[in-house]
Amino acid sequence: MTCKKRNILNRILLNWPKGTVATLKWFRDHGGYQQLIDYYQKSPWVTKIGSGAYIQYGDSVDWRGGLYAVQNQLNLPVHVGGKTALELSGFGHNIQMGQIVIIYLFASGKVRLPTWFVKYPWGDELNFKNLNIFQSQPDIGLIDYYIGGYAIKGAAPERAMIEMCALVPSYHSFEEAGHFMESLLSLRTGHLQLLLEICDSIKAKRLFLYLADLYDMPWFHKLKMMKINLGKGKRRVAVKGVLNKKYLITVPDEKNNLDIKNIP
Repeated sequence: MTCKKRNILNRILLNWPKGTVATLKWFRDHGGYQQLIDYYQKSPWVTKIGSGAYIQYGDSVDWRGGLYAVQNQLNLPVHVGGKTALELSGFGHNIQMGQIVIIYLFASGKVRLPTWFVKYPWGDELNFKNLNIFQSQPDIGLIDYYIGGYAIKGAAPERAMIEMCALVPSYHSFEEAGHFMESLLSLRTGHLQLLLEICDSIKAKRLFLYLADLYDMPWFHKLKMMKINLGKGKRRVAVKGVLNKKYLITVPDEKNNLDIKNIP
């Protein structure tokens, strides 16, 4: 290996966090080029996992290391959200060994994930959606989740719970959303107030408030309800539900499942 090639390789490895994917764009930004990358594969220093995507030879990379490249190298506005973000925040349930986990990734607009990310066998099931419920401020309520030597962008618990409500009942049951809501005792009222004021999904906001009221969350009564636009008319959330007159959404007629007082 020539001195120039070694210097480029050292620079690449120095700036390449373990457990992450490196894209061809990122290699070029750090002085690499296709012929040199081909040489690194034969050495072997890198392993190709898809078109324009590589990992360090012998490294173990999961979906988080792939998302790191999508966010920080390709600069795509994709974030981990909903149930997955709540689990990253420590509100998840115990996962059985060998159980496939559904990873919820969201983006605003018409963003598409790169093919290598979609097709690579991460071991978990990816559920990617263009969830346009914060169109005026798509980055609001996002925080860094640190994974070893790198970080990925994801929804803070306040935004994540609203996102989860937006996917009820298509992807989450009322009961599952209720279990998560019940654990969110320390949500930040100020952050939550702003999120609810600018959220574009009437259904998500009504369901979020319904669950917060149902479980009598300590921060619920601090919200300024008059500033939150809940729209007009009824919203059908539960297909075979009963109308909750306070929030004008259909909810399951399953008092035993929720095992909490009914809201009039």
